[in-house]
Amino acid sequence: MTDFSEASREIMWNISPDWLMYALFAVSLIVFVWGLIGRIKIWKRGKSDNERLADFGKRFVFMIKEIALQRQVNSKLFPGLFHSFIFYSFAILVITTAVIMLDYDFGTSLFRGRIYLFLSFAADIGGLFILIGLLMAALRRYVQKPKYIDTVFGDTWALLIIALIVVSGFLTEGLRMAVEGDPWPALSPVGYLFSLLFTGTGAQHAASIHVFLWWGHTVLALVWIASIPYTKFFHILTLPANIFFAKFGPRGKLKRFDIEAMISDEDFDEEQFRIGVQSTDELTWKQRLDLDACIGCGRCEELCPSYIAGLPFSPKQFILSCKDLLYEKERGKISGNGGKTAEPEDGENNGGIVGAAFDEDFIWHCRTCMVCMEVCPACIDHVDTMIEIRRNEVVMHGRLPSEAASALKILETQGNPFGPQEERVDWITELGVPVVGPNEECDILYWVGCCTSLDPTKRKIASDLAVLLRRCGIDFAVLGADEKCCGDPARVLGQEYTFQTIAKEQVELLNSRTFRILLVSCPHCYNVFKNEYPQFGGHYNVVHYSEFLHEMLWAGVLKPRHGRDSHIVYHDPCYLGRYQKIYDSPREVLKAIPGARVTEMKMHASKSMCCGGGGGHFWMDIKEGERINNLRVKQARDAGADTIVTSCPYCMQMLDDSIKIMDMDDTLQVVDIAELVLNTLEAEESVG
Repeated sequence: MTDFSEASREIMWNISPDWLMYALFAVSLIVFVWGLIGRIKIWKRGKSDNERLADFGKRFVFMIKEIALQRQVNSKLFPGLFHSFIFYSFAILVITTAVIMLDYDFGTSLFRGRIYLFLSFAADIGGLFILIGLLMAALRRYVQKPKYIDTVFGDTWALLIIALIVVSGFLTEGLRMAVEGDPWPALSPVGYLFSLLFTGTGAQHAASIHVFLWWGHTVLALVWIASIPYTKFFHILTLPANIFFAKFGPRGKLKRFDIEAMISDEDFDEEQFRIGVQSTDELTWKQRLDLDACIGCGRCEELCPSYIAGLPFSPKQFILSCKDLLYEKERGKISGNGGKTAEPEDGENNGGIVGAAFDEDFIWHCRTCMVCMEVCPACIDHVDTMIEIRRNEVVMHGRLPSEAASALKILETQGNPFGPQEERVDWITELGVPVVGPNEECDILYWVGCCTSLDPTKRKIASDLAVLLRRCGIDFAVLGADEKCCGDPARVLGQEYTFQTIAKEQVELLNSRTFRILLVSCPHCYNVFKNEYPQFGGHYNVVHYSEFLHEMLWAGVLKPRHGRDSHIVYHDPCYLGRYQKIYDSPREVLKAIPGARVTEMKMHASKSMCCGGGGGHFWMDIKEGERINNLRVKQARDAGADTIVTSCPYCMQMLDDSIKIMDMDDTLQVVDIAELVLNTLEAEESVG
């Protein structure tokens, strides 16, 4: 019977002196630490972000899960596969090297017996898988060449040095096996194949070659260690760190301080007053870490609706341009004053992000759809930083697209961005919907929303939902003329002062009523009430009407009986899907519709494409590139649909406009989910 207990091999065979290895390692470590300290200093010069310095236990578990399972990376098959080959195999090689180091430097006896057998085989196969992974990565980068991947010298260097380290390691192992022999060649199959290259080599000559290969392998490994803080390899440290400090609060909750309270403070200094982010000096340490965590993988760019539509915008370039500016600024290359950025004068930028990193129009192409943050393996907060820059542009400099400025002006004067506030109550009077006043109560308060109330083509959403609420026997009411805009348009366009003013007024209004559920039909209102208003004292049980309809259908309160043969696709509103993670309820509603064949568009659920109206673009028509709503409608057409169902009035408008623009009225229609449900009820229950 084979005795595995003494299985081992000589460590550092044919190598001396070992002090040179330690000396070179010390040099590489000094270079590494110097670079790391320099990066950390740059992060520390950022502003505070104390909310990231809590829940350390929860953060550690989250980081371990993300790093160990590679969940985001593996969401794409081919890149996920080759990255897994490299990552997991690299982890095995690190463990093997650590065990050998403990034996050689500290006198342990770990690298023997079954541990030796396992690690020898695992490291050999791991090295092979690293080479396979590198070949796959090279194939993707240099042959397939996806347009969202920019290949620079640093990428080539990364692939090349890892390949050289692994190949030199196999050559060294193979030469040792050829000269010394190995009682366990099956445990080093790749090394054995390399040993065949040296068949017939004389022992003395082979020993000399082995020394050269061993030191070459060692120097390459030490150069790699030293290069980590200065190259793309830095993501080995920054990704885990950025994931650890990821945003744990709701995605739709933006960081802010009370502007009114700050201005009212007796120590208020008008000259020091700042809103948002103007220069890299004003980035928080976490935002600076975000910039370093980006590896330019292009996943955000691949799914960004603005980039797909051919607009001069990219979330990847947003981050990388800010990073370049940050490091130029840190090296004192912007304004020639020791790295300090002066205030802009006479139209000059002098180091501000807008103007130096990209032009004034760049930030307005963003739809705030959150798909970049959804797919980012580094947990970078693209949208939050984008809004901070918009805040500075709008509040501090008054710079924003003219159409957006007009919408904000109407919002400030009328109480909504659409028009006369009086039109909000017309449909309420016609249907006899109850209105709840101050100090009154109801079970469900239905917040109608501006688009639904004031756009004649969207009022049917509210009237259909009102009928459904009555059919369900629900005690509900609306605010009537007291309801104004929730403030979301001001929020996404960066007019933070207006948003805070509106939020405080609406919180006071809502808190003067008593209700159990705040029901909304607009995902933007949902996000503001659920995630933003708690900062102003508004804590409500917010329910989207797709969730309500799902519950009523599941409970059997609503029983669809009538339907028609239709091919339906569901369009996920960004502020309902990626912001709130509400994907299932609307789809469960559609499954209950008689005669409906429900399929998915190419981009759906967490990777759904924006309708094009997000980020304030419902009020802006930037005539560049292709219309995003046209792209989305084409996806519905390609899925063979005759009906697009959505649960957002803004999405409904954008998609309906596109159908008309492309003259597809005869083959495709957009239907709100409430109308769809209402039309399937029994004949005597249906309306109109």
